[in-house]
Amino acid sequence: MLRSLLGVQSIRSIARQTITKPILPVSFSFINRQFSSSPIAYRINTSTRTKENVHDLETFLTLIGRNCIEHKELFENDLETFLATTSKKMKNMGIDTRTRRYLLRWKHKFVNDLEPLREHKRGVKKNGGERKAKAVLARKKALARREALENAGEETEDRIF
Repeated sequence: MLRSLLGVQSIRSIARQTITKPILPVSFSFINRQFSSSPIAYRINTSTRTKENVHDLETFLTLIGRNCIEHKELFENDLETFLATTSKKMKNMGIDTRTRRYLLRWKHKFVNDLEPLREHKRGVKKNGGERKAKAVLARKKALARREALENAGEETEDRIF
């Protein structure tokens, strides 16, 4: 029906015009944008809790927190021994997985001087964590209903009609 109204020649000419004409004008700023050549500003670690200021294992473990000072005796209170210890050796020493991963992460940051020493607080789960939240909330509501029913039963016994 469209061909009969416009004719075959006019459809072809419209198609040629849309193909040859650019969709966006060339004067947009993102095409002609020039990039700056300014130097990149790197962050410099200026904290006092850096590699240069920590000379013993007790200071290191105290600064990273999470009660890691408990494991001081396992490394003979020597920082070099701690830095040379691998994950397998720490596992054989009896350090639990979460603490071991925390110590290894801080060991890497300390050796490469990536971050000032500080304690990273452990996350707190709400309602038993993301996966179990619905079940935990349902259990809490069920207990609350059960207690409400028990309390209502006790109140009705005390009434005198």
